[in-house]
Amino acid sequence: MNYLILFCMVVCGVSCGLLSESNGTAADDINALTLVNLGKETHKPLLTLIGLALKNLHPCEMWSSWTRCEAYSRGYYGTRTRTRQCVDEKSSENNTYKNETDIGLCEGNCPVGFNLTSHGFCLKLHMNKLNRDSAEAVCENEGSYLINIDSAEKHEDVKNMLSGVGTYIHIDGRRATSSSPWVYKYGSQQPFITWASGEPDNKSSDLFLAFYPPTNTWYDAPEAASHVFICEFI
Repeated sequence: MNYLILFCMVVCGVSCGLLSESNGTAADDINALTLVNLGKETHKPLLTLIGLALKNLHPCEMWSSWTRCEAYSRGYYGTRTRTRQCVDEKSSENNTYKNETDIGLCEGNCPVGFNLTSHGFCLKLHMNKLNRDSAEAVCENEGSYLINIDSAEKHEDVKNMLSGVGTYIHIDGRRATSSSPWVYKYGSQQPFITWASGEPDNKSSDLFLAFYPPTNTWYDAPEAASHVFICEFI
């Protein structure tokens, strides 16, 4: 007879006979150490032997989930960790466990809540409408920036992200006066702009950039205007 089948039959028979003696121990709570201790308490050497055999086969609990990679930007590498509890064989009779930590190498990705685009940008769309400075503050509180659309690749990813969005979007870019050059907080200072017809209209209050997804064009807009916005993690 297959030894594994015989072993399972023995475990089943012993377990069934011990239901009353174990005071209804839940199945999920039974592990190798439980069997060892129960065997000793009930003076059943076979049960103790089975528990010891199981402990030797699998002395540790399952690994926890991996933590997030310490590197967030794609193309960079960092570490991640996971833990598990293992029976401390020196004092296993006292239900003592020791923690083990596993460290692995990982490639950077985006923080929680940000989406990695096809060109490797970490973007997050906020659909709550805020004025320009409030939107910028939300991004900075998340460790990111209001997006600067400064390349064809990023422009393409933004268009894909905003498919179906029919409202203006706050983006990076401001100027001191309606005749001043546009200045950006991060990224290229060279504008990557396709203006809408009649834009910029250069009103005295229109000192900030906005993007309009239905036409994929840029507008100059006032700070007080409330729009949705995109944050980018760098």
